[in-house]
Amino acid sequence: MEPLREAVLDPLMSRLARGDRSAFEPLYVALRPRAARPAEVRLGKEHAADVAQAALLKVFSRASDFTPGRPCLPWFYAIVANEIRAARRRTARFLPDDGASELVVDEEQDAEARLIARELERALELAVDALDDDGANAIRAMLGRAPLPDGVNGATFRKRVSRAYAKLRLLLGGHDVG
Repeated sequence: MEPLREAVLDPLMSRLARGDRSAFEPLYVALRPRAARPAEVRLGKEHAADVAQAALLKVFSRASDFTPGRPCLPWFYAIVANEIRAARRRTARFLPDDGASELVVDEEQDAEARLIARELERALELAVDALDDDGANAIRAMLGRAPLPDGVNGATFRKRVSRAYAKLRLLLGGHDVG
């Protein structure tokens, strides 16, 4: 089955945010694999299903927090990333530190990891594009994708970056990040 494109996901998520329950099932079907893949790459198969399910529960329980008209994938991936981090913190408490913490990735998982990285990169670009020009330029400069703005002093630039990060956290659903 072909995964739903952003052009279809965004209106579905907007409908669900407004209370339209008929959008739930197609969103669940489309988002479940998108939640499971990064969880599997980061945590392994034994934890991926649980983390994906927890992320989807949070997405659907917070659907009313989603801003209709915004792209849903940055918001969605931020929630998935938060759930993965939470799962890693929980499991790290119970794992011995044997120095072998590097994740072994086979070629199929490596291809998936590249796909996930591209999707996350696209989600970040959409979120940066949603910022005002000063904020977007500041973030791009911090990421090394644009030069530092001419004629802007250091304090002003730092303030722009700070404000842009705050807006990105909101756009990406990171409002519960401590």
